[in-house]
Amino acid sequence: MGALLAKPRTWIVPYVALWIGVGLLPFQPTDLDIFFWPSARIAVNGHLFSVYAAGGQALYPNANGPVSLLPLSALGVLLNAVGWLDASAPRRGIALGVFCLFILLMAREAVAAIERLRRAPLIPSVRLLAYAVLTLSPLAWQSVAGYGHIEQPIEIWLLLLAARWLGEGRPLRAGIAFGASILTRSSAVLMTVPLGLAGWRRSLRSALAFFLSAVAAGGAILLPFLVADPYDVVHSLFTYRGSLKVGAGSIWSLVRDTSLETVVQHYDIVAIVTVLLATNLWLARGNGLDKGRLFAGMTLTAAAFAMLAKTVWPYYFLEVYVLGSVWAFGTWRARDGAVRLVLVPIAVSVFGLIAEIGSEEYLPVPLVRIEGAAMFVMLALLTVWILWCAKRMPAAPAGIATTAVRLKGRGPERADEGAG
Repeated sequence: MGALLAKPRTWIVPYVALWIGVGLLPFQPTDLDIFFWPSARIAVNGHLFSVYAAGGQALYPNANGPVSLLPLSALGVLLNAVGWLDASAPRRGIALGVFCLFILLMAREAVAAIERLRRAPLIPSVRLLAYAVLTLSPLAWQSVAGYGHIEQPIEIWLLLLAARWLGEGRPLRAGIAFGASILTRSSAVLMTVPLGLAGWRRSLRSALAFFLSAVAAGGAILLPFLVADPYDVVHSLFTYRGSLKVGAGSIWSLVRDTSLETVVQHYDIVAIVTVLLATNLWLARGNGLDKGRLFAGMTLTAAAFAMLAKTVWPYYFLEVYVLGSVWAFGTWRARDGAVRLVLVPIAVSVFGLIAEIGSEEYLPVPLVRIEGAAMFVMLALLTVWILWCAKRMPAAPAGIATTAVRLKGRGPERADEGAG
């Protein structure tokens, strides 16, 4: 019985049931209701490539690519057939039950990445714990259930696939996955830097194949939508962001109502790109972005966006949490101590909770500025710590124990000393 309970697959049905149950609870409308379902409804009504007309030229439209709308629209067809498309509670419960499967796919790929980094499989109890950390994290619930951002687990899953295939010398597959991730969640485009450096480390040919296949995949997905409704697609995916003002949760809240606010409103991306380039290039010195440093670079790229975007919502930290956990668990050794193992998931979970407080409406301006500055400082400290740890550790760490004792010709040896 204990062996059965230690298998992650045993918990799939209860996990899905839990998400369905949460979705049936009374909720304020989330982005799933406000942005995603109106777009999916257009597809259900037969206009598959006009989904961005739902937001039209609104100040804040559906701003993510169409990949997550494909499964949602298919689900919408089924719900429409049974008359539940307009029933908010059953619709939400079933949607969360379906899209939590992408959290499981994300977690499966993340655990596999941890095992590749460690060059050894995790023992069953540790493997189950890793799944729990990824699938039951406060940030997963906050993002998917609390804010309705069903696209985030899909995006992260595709990014993890891209990282794996790139490491396996399959740049075409990696590029296709990466192109799809960008058209799942727009901020994924920032991962061009760490993934591109990782491809360059293998060869120029690999890097070119990766980028070209990403562009081809992204273009193939987006082209029908551009042809059908160019006006709304361009606004939703490319131009609307420049019109948004500086919001809560950001260090840039310090410049609100000053002459710098207009500059930040249009050019916060410059600061983001500057930081992610600096951190990734620093990590890439010497042997470049090997597997461990690749995940450190991806974590810092996600952190740069959360640290310097002109508005920071709590769900922005999910990428930092998942990618940072993969790096932390995959590169940890027993001699590093418990703090080194758990700091990233615990710290980022706290960041998400603090950001939740800062995202409340009608907060006094001084509190908004204090929260934005505090978040910036905390993320900056985490960034420096990850840079320091990632740069000083060897490329191939030993594995977490696969068995309690490993026997060799010279006698028993602890697995954490003999693995690798």
